[in-house]
This record gives sequence, structure tokens and C-alpha cells, in this order.
Amino acid sequence: MKPSFDIIQCASIHPTSVNLYKSVNWYPYRPKRQRFDHLVTSDKKHKGKVSITARRKVSRAVEYLLFMANDKILPDTAHGKAYRFKIAFITLTLPSHQIHSDQEIKDSLLNQFLIELRYRFKVKNYLWRAEKQKNGNIHFHILVDRFIPWSELRDKWNRICNKLHYVDRYRDEMKQFHTGGFQVRADLLKTWDYKKQVKAYQAGKANDWNNPNSTDIHSLRKISHVQAYILKYCTKDEKNGLVAGRMWGCNENLSTIKGAQLIVDSVLSSELCLILDKYPDRVLQSTHFSCIYIDVQMLQQLGCLELYNLFGKYLFDSFDFNIQSIIPLS
Repeated sequence: MKPSFDIIQCASIHPTSVNLYKSVNWYPYRPKRQRFDHLVTSDKKHKGKVSITARRKVSRAVEYLLFMANDKILPDTAHGKAYRFKIAFITLTLPSHQIHSDQEIKDSLLNQFLIELRYRFKVKNYLWRAEKQKNGNIHFHILVDRFIPWSELRDKWNRICNKLHYVDRYRDEMKQFHTGGFQVRADLLKTWDYKKQVKAYQAGKANDWNNPNSTDIHSLRKISHVQAYILKYCTKDEKNGLVAGRMWGCNENLSTIKGAQLIVDSVLSSELCLILDKYPDRVLQSTHFSCIYIDVQMLQQLGCLELYNLFGKYLFDSFDFNIQSIIPLS
């Protein structure tokens, strides 16, 4: 019996879009495809540039990370005011000149840091990007969905860095540089004035140079278009040198996002028709698919509860996340 097929209308639901596409259902079996070896083997080294495929994956990961990050209210101890934020932006640098390979830094230091974030601070979703500083050192930017006290963050990263003795070397360098007392760094005066350098010297001397300023953390609450800002930051091409190995990564669930995938039946078809009638200007038509730019909250408001519930089930099954914690049923 020769194989035959049916064309099936399918959809995938994401936080800010519903994609429509056709799938082929073969029966009784799918025929084997011929394989050709005339294609040139591609070079998968990134060469300091983020590929189109990688940009698409990062964009999808950021979309889900922001969607599932609940608003957090924290007291601002400096100004006495409370403020809201969704995600935190962490920067990790090496305390002293890099003497290990990029891959060893990622395997030994970054990996342990991410493990401790999950266990100590209950971080579920995160995305990291590696790049080179002007001094040639690798450093990391990490997006997380939890609040982390800056002092504890620095203590952890410095302790981890000292597995490879980067804090020890920093302490030796500072003691040698300031042997006769405070020495100003003239090359840094444009960005780090004299008073700040004196203050840093006094703090470093007080802790015997064991707590270098190797981390930074802040919220993105003042950025109006957070997703666009993050995407641009995480997918920019290298300028200061090439990072060996992977330039970015995320937790496993964010790396395998497929969205809520479903076959369009009569109920779903009626809901999709309702969306298309209500928002015809939000549809992007392509040869092989259509994309409706509508977020999940709009689905709920339109009464498209089948689509809403299917996406909620996907989030619960894939991320153990309850969609009603941010978009409850009315």
C-alpha cells in the first residue's frame, strides 16, 4: 500500500502571538526521503556574530522569561520608596586578568554560579550572554526572575572565582600597587574620579582586598521597551574579541520552547475567526504560515477560553507555572 497524506491546519500559541501553519499527516507510514551529500558542510563557529536562528531562540526565551516573571515589590533603602520590577540584570566580571580558557571559565565558574542561583535563590528561568571586555577578559550578563541582594551576589561570585584563584591574584596585585599607600589610577579618572578611588581604596584595605567589586545587579524598571532592549543587548555582535564556545545560554525549559501546539478543530476555528474579525490589522501573512500578534490577556478578554486554557496547560506542563497568577479568568 502506497503512503498517502492529509493536510492538517495547526496552531501554536505563545505569550504575544498565535501562529497558524499546515502540517502533513502521513499514513500508513511516512515514505523515506532520499539523502544527498552534495551540500557543503557548514561552519558552525559563530565568529563573533549571533546567527538568525540564535536571535530567534533568544527572542523567544526573553519573551517567555518576561511573561512568567511576576511583578515584585521591593523597598528602596536608599530613597525610602518601594518600587516594582520583573527581572534583574546581573553582570559578572573576573577580579583579575584572565589566565584560563573561556571554556574553562564557563565550565568551572559560570556553571557553578547558575547552580547556586537555582538552589539558593530559587531562580527558575534565566538567560546568559558572554562577551569580551576591552581588557580581553570574558564577562557575563545574566537575566534572572528573582531578587538577589547585591552583597550576597558578590560574595558568592568572588568565592566561586577563587576556585581558580582570581581573588587571590587580585589581592596580591592591589597590595603591590598600593605598597607605599594610596595610588591614583590616572587612566580611570574619566569614569572613576579621585574621591571614588580613595573610597574604594579604603574599603579594599579594610577587608584585606578579599572582596573585589566583580558584580553588578540592577532592575530594568526604567527601560520602557524591556524586551527590545534585552534582545538588542543579548544578540549584538562581538567588538572586543571572540568568545570561545557558546556565546549565550538559558535554562533547559527556555531552550526547548515550542509553545502550545494544537490541531485546529471547530471550536478553535471559531475562536480564531473571532480574533481575525476583531484584529485584521494584527495578521502577518506568509507563504507557509500566518502570525496573529495578539497577547494572552487579549485572548482572555475576547473570551477565547479554549486558546487561553490550552496555553495555560502548556505553561503548567512545561514550566510548572500557573497562568492565572498573572492573567486570572474574569
